[in-house]
Amino acid sequence: MEIHNRVVFITGGAHGIGRALCRAVHMAGGKVAVADIDLRAAEVVAEEVGGLALQVDVSREDDVIQAIDRVESGLGLIDIFISNAGVVFGDGPDGAASAPNEHWQACLDINLMAHVYAARTMVPRMVRRGGGCLVNVVSAAGLLCQVGEAAYTASKHAAVGFAESLAITHGDEGIQ
Repeated sequence: MEIHNRVVFITGGAHGIGRALCRAVHMAGGKVAVADIDLRAAEVVAEEVGGLALQVDVSREDDVIQAIDRVESGLGLIDIFISNAGVVFGDGPDGAASAPNEHWQACLDINLMAHVYAARTMVPRMVRRGGGCLVNVVSAAGLLCQVGEAAYTASKHAAVGFAESLAITHGDEGIQ
């Protein structure tokens, strides 16, 4: 995939895998939008890569839409959207069934619905432009069970299913 001169939006871009992705995109000559709930950390990464920092709570669809609009009006049309933000909490003291509802909901909102929110906004725009790429980072837990992480594993399995649905439904429209 050609990255040079492409606009790449990366959620969870201030830490870990997201920060590494921001650096890699920058090294490949891409324009980077560093989106993270931690604005200060996003600003540090954005300064390092010459990108745009955005504070985004990916569990809120309005935040995702507003960030996309801001990037497209300020940095350029998004060619590649990397939905990388994620959370993990661990099971409760008595295993999967005892994990608190808040942990389940956060895993579903951030590890799954954030992908849905990005796709709802980006797919129609990318189709009109002739194509684009959505990358949903899901970890090995999307394919295998991660012991002690039932909510995380379930949300990542669902994210894989959603990504496969997108590929099947929109592949012929230029969406990778």
